[in-house]
Amino acid sequence: MKNRRRAFLIDSNQTSRRTPNRIRNRFLNFFIQILFIKQLVKLFKGSVLVGIFFGIIACFIGFSFFSPYFELKKISVLRDNPNIDANLVESSLKDFFGTNMLILPKNDIKKTLTKKFPEFQNISITEHWPDEIKLKIENSPPLITLLNQETANFSVVSHSGIILKEMPDESLPTVKIFDYLKPIFPHQKFAEPELLKKILEVKNLFESQIELVVNDIHYYPVAKEVHIISKNDMAIWFDLQFSIEQQIRKLKSSTSRIGLYEDRNIDHIDLRIPKQIFWKDQ
Repeated sequence: MKNRRRAFLIDSNQTSRRTPNRIRNRFLNFFIQILFIKQLVKLFKGSVLVGIFFGIIACFIGFSFFSPYFELKKISVLRDNPNIDANLVESSLKDFFGTNMLILPKNDIKKTLTKKFPEFQNISITEHWPDEIKLKIENSPPLITLLNQETANFSVVSHSGIILKEMPDESLPTVKIFDYLKPIFPHQKFAEPELLKKILEVKNLFESQIELVVNDIHYYPVAKEVHIISKNDMAIWFDLQFSIEQQIRKLKSSTSRIGLYEDRNIDHIDLRIPKQIFWKDQ
């Protein structure tokens, strides 16, 4: 009898202990399931929002690339010189009309303009959405007025050596060109900038070092010579292929021997041969 009672008590205690554990486990499983479902809902919502976001971007990109709304339709020219032909600039860029603004090849536009107008020194491009660009163009400034003795035509050459579409300016030094049979047109490359600087160097050094007035500058492109015409129509011959400073020093050291500052009519002085000087009276 005692054994049966003990067994009954043991079984009752085990049953009473299992019941709370089972309820707790069920509650935990249910709670975990709820949390998992919430995570799935959050993940689903996040995926939908991300999808909508990228969908909007894709639609915008597609619209931007394939819609004519962003195609180049207008080119405005802001110029620092009235001699820049805005209509000619615009017509030279006709192949770029209709190009999408997002992929506009600015470098190609600049290359096209500098090839057509080599006198353009600076070109800046500003986009004005959705379909316009503005060009700010600066010409290379004028340096010399040319007078072709063969054709009796005046031209203005820029610092970069390009013939400008401008009228002669009295403030610029005039250089008379001899033995130049080719026609001279605007936008044409006449000479390298270094050569033009050397021509002006002859004039400036002659005036500052020899201290005689320069009446005319004669340039012979074939012979690559400059003749400075000074008092009494005296001509001093310079070779542009050699140092101008050395030729000036040679002339300065020979002024007494030549009688350069005396009342003497000299036809020409030849400085072209290194370490030698020749002159001839009129």
